[in-house]
Amino acid sequence: MSAFTIDVSNPFPSGFTGGMGGPGTGGHQPPEWYIEYGMDLGAGASTAVHAAFDAHVTKYSPHDPSADNEKVYGAQMFMRAPNDMMGGFYTHLTNVPEGLAVGSRVSRGDVLGHVHRFPPTASHLHLALVEIIGGAPGGRYQGVDLYQAFLDTANTGTVTPVTFRQDGSPPVSGGGGGGGGGGSKVFHLGSTRGVQEALAALGFDPGAADGLDGPKTRAATTAFQGSHGLAQDGICGSATRVALATALRARGLQAEGG
Repeated sequence: MSAFTIDVSNPFPSGFTGGMGGPGTGGHQPPEWYIEYGMDLGAGASTAVHAAFDAHVTKYSPHDPSADNEKVYGAQMFMRAPNDMMGGFYTHLTNVPEGLAVGSRVSRGDVLGHVHRFPPTASHLHLALVEIIGGAPGGRYQGVDLYQAFLDTANTGTVTPVTFRQDGSPPVSGGGGGGGGGGSKVFHLGSTRGVQEALAALGFDPGAADGLDGPKTRAATTAFQGSHGLAQDGICGSATRVALATALRARGLQAEGG
């Protein structure tokens, strides 16, 4: 079976408060992969949750506050990558965007909803990932542990290529192991989406990296400009792109177009 690589980004480009347990810890036990391989990522109530990879929704249970209990609360959403060979499960969501339903396609970075808190449990997202060896339907479901990678990339716009080798071995972060793609993230500052990803990586919140130059992107750009002694007009002109590229490279990140 052929390996493949998928770009994965953190569901919290901003707002992450800390890890609360990864696969096999606490209540994350077999037999269901979406429980055993759960990654609890802390964030304040109402923090936006972003899609970690391009996908289509396969199952969706809307949030029913009257049914919330200490173990199961908030909306639940299963989705699979376009090739149906890996997938994810998100729960403890509320305020899911209207129109998001089974069959909906989402792009990496799209807002899936917001963190729902059910006291006394600390507010967090439960996210689990799975590789489907042989592809769905009928493939073998094998849970994936990217907990440390999500801790390392929280509150940034970092995109990590993850290679799934379809042979039962753990996936490889960074694009290694064949299947195309790979290498370190390069921020392409010639596009609005690239600018948004760069701003998020530098700690400025532009909202979803959706390629749209909206109010949050303008506000984040203005804040970045103010912190670097530039004219604060919210427009990412040549001087701002050069400053973004310089700031990224100072952190050991790669940038083009600045």
